[in-house]
Amino acid sequence: MQEVQKLNQFSDTFEDETPTGWLSYLPVILAVGGAILLTLLRIQTGGEGFIADGALMMLALACYVIAAAFQLTNLYAPSRTAQQIGLWTTGLGVFFNLASWGVRWVAAHDRELAILKTNGHGEMPWVWRYIPFANLYDLSLAFAFGAGLTTLVIAHRKNYRFLAAFSLPIATLILLLARFIGDEFIDLPPVLDSYWRPIHVGCASLSYGIALVCFAIAVAYLLKDGLKTEKMAIWSSLFALGVFTTVSKFSVFTTGVYSASVMLPLPNGRNMGTALRLELPFVGTAIIIAAVLLVGVLICFAVYLSQNNEKFRSYGHWLLKGSLIAQVAGIALYAWQIKSLSGIQWLLKGQIDQDPAQMSILGKWLLESEGFPAEQIAQMPAAQLQNIGSEFFWQNSETFFLSLKANPVEFSALVTAFAATLFVIIFSFRTEKLREALPSLEKLDNLMYITASLAFAGLAILLITGAVWANESWGRYWGWDSKETGAFVAWLTYGAFLHTRISRGWSGRSSAYFAIVGFLLVIFTYLGVSYLLPGLHSYA
Repeated sequence: MQEVQKLNQFSDTFEDETPTGWLSYLPVILAVGGAILLTLLRIQTGGEGFIADGALMMLALACYVIAAAFQLTNLYAPSRTAQQIGLWTTGLGVFFNLASWGVRWVAAHDRELAILKTNGHGEMPWVWRYIPFANLYDLSLAFAFGAGLTTLVIAHRKNYRFLAAFSLPIATLILLLARFIGDEFIDLPPVLDSYWRPIHVGCASLSYGIALVCFAIAVAYLLKDGLKTEKMAIWSSLFALGVFTTVSKFSVFTTGVYSASVMLPLPNGRNMGTALRLELPFVGTAIIIAAVLLVGVLICFAVYLSQNNEKFRSYGHWLLKGSLIAQVAGIALYAWQIKSLSGIQWLLKGQIDQDPAQMSILGKWLLESEGFPAEQIAQMPAAQLQNIGSEFFWQNSETFFLSLKANPVEFSALVTAFAATLFVIIFSFRTEKLREALPSLEKLDNLMYITASLAFAGLAILLITGAVWANESWGRYWGWDSKETGAFVAWLTYGAFLHTRISRGWSGRSSAYFAIVGFLLVIFTYLGVSYLLPGLHSYA
């Protein structure tokens, strides 16, 4: 009780010192204004010797991590210094994030200008032509910025500054994915050269960022409402098991081996992932150990929740921590071997000698990448595909290499599974103190409602502008493309959130579950559709 009184006393004292009016938005003004000024400076000084957009992105990532750490620390041990550092570091993160995107825009302009000078003809394209919304790296920058900006705007209220501890770790994961994807520029086909592209993708990134913050608020609400962390651990464990199964395509559980895609340099200076995968020693073992421990977590916590058996609760938490260690080992081994393995061609040759069918897979991939019809490839005998793959392999074997950029979604998914496990462990530590530090349920519920409403409106604008752009480019407003459908389902979910709240009076936990499902659908639209399903929006 004394701790609660001290916390309230601290809150009241600091509330008096909190700026009011437009001064409370000073971090937002400085972050956005500073990013614009840095972009203008880049235009004036030129690119030589100026900080690159990739370096600015990494600075944003570092600031988001630091801000989240200080705000999380402030929840457990209230400190005006920690809260202020968290607030202003969040502002720095937003500044670097937006500046990275702005500097990239200028760099894209310089690239277009260099191409024109090289070709010796043509006119400089209009400014929207090279706005950085061409690939998943650009979208990830804007997605993280949308989340950071929304968090910073909400943080003008002192009671809501805790939000950075929940939202910025997810923004960090998005920037981490962008880092692995790589910041290479791509040339869009002329059919996509429309002013609707930046409008549509800009709406997408900002609405995704708001949905992320809504998700973070929903998680905070469930914690405040007394949801047991053991239930959270069950869902995070199921998520991690799903990641292990998906990224390895079941092979890690059937063969005990985890493999990474092999890359090939192209004549134009870019790199391309191939159908070949190289086994990474010990990574599969670490993932299997982590998965077995998570299954134990599911069993122990299920028994605890059904029988209130404290012994199984204790076992479950120990198993969860053990799984976290195994996941760290797997990720570290994965990254280290990607960087250090040499003699790739001979390691691949050893694999192929044991499984010659890999040459057929390589031959099929090669024909598909060259545009051969799928029907024609399907009719080819396996021996012919094997010969095509074998010839290609020996012509290029000395140039094969490994890179984290070969499968950025795979590695980022493993890191995300680790992060989910880590945060459940953090929330399990002194949970009651954490709940006391969070705002009231009513405030969290209202904030969740506001952000869900904004996400719903943003997704609606996304669908409308996308339809107009599609009609301009393809001659039809809607084609049930996989990403169109995914965005539509996500929008319907937020619509259901609002409908049940307005007409049925649902709020609290029911609304929080809707917000979580809606954001998962947004993530599936953002990544799952882009990389796993065919369509006009696929990036890989």
